[in-house]
Amino acid sequence: MDISMLLLKLTTCFIMLSYASFSDWKTREVDDKLWILFSFIGITLNAVELYFYFNLQLLMLVIISISLSSLISFTLYYLGFFGGADMKALLVISLIIPVYYPSRYLHPFASLTSLTNGAFLTLSIPMIFFTLNMVRLILGKDIFLGFENEKLWKKILVCFLGYRARKVEKGQFFINLEKTTDGKKGFHISLLKDEEFTSGQDIWVTPGIPLLIFITLGFVSTLIFGDFLVLFFPY
Repeated sequence: MDISMLLLKLTTCFIMLSYASFSDWKTREVDDKLWILFSFIGITLNAVELYFYFNLQLLMLVIISISLSSLISFTLYYLGFFGGADMKALLVISLIIPVYYPSRYLHPFASLTSLTNGAFLTLSIPMIFFTLNMVRLILGKDIFLGFENEKLWKKILVCFLGYRARKVEKGQFFINLEKTTDGKKGFHISLLKDEEFTSGQDIWVTPGIPLLIFITLGFVSTLIFGDFLVLFFPY
């Protein structure tokens, strides 16, 4: 693969994912025109590359990459693990840069590496919340004020899921982690994807972070560190 073509593909993909992530974070929507535009750009770039640097192995890898990305993204969308933007992002990544060999890899399919790396990065969020809550407790903040009757295991669990916010405005995309029953506060921990966003003051919340942001971070981490799966399946 020509290095200039590779850099063009990587830059194109990064611009697309950055804009899409920003849009998803601010509005929870990504205009379909973005996916259409970058799909066209991706198809054009790969057509040019195959024309000038054609070989059968590359063509087969491109077909496999797009096919696998389509199958996995549609399956995850159908099962409810993906939103529409997540599904389209994975597919369009495969159209822009179907084959990429990072510094460490198990396979050359950039879209799938972006997904798995992004999945690993989501695991850092609970640790960030837990650290924040422990620091607040050490500093003497009574983050469980009003929850004295709540069970200890729920207090520990909620420390990994979110934090107590002073004020949450409408439109900020935070999910409530507490409820009031018969005048008593308790934690409300739900795995439902369609939980409504909340607003209020001095409440336990968790931010609704779009998966697309983690796919973008997964793509960037692929460029810098390679495939995280190599840590578990070295060769």
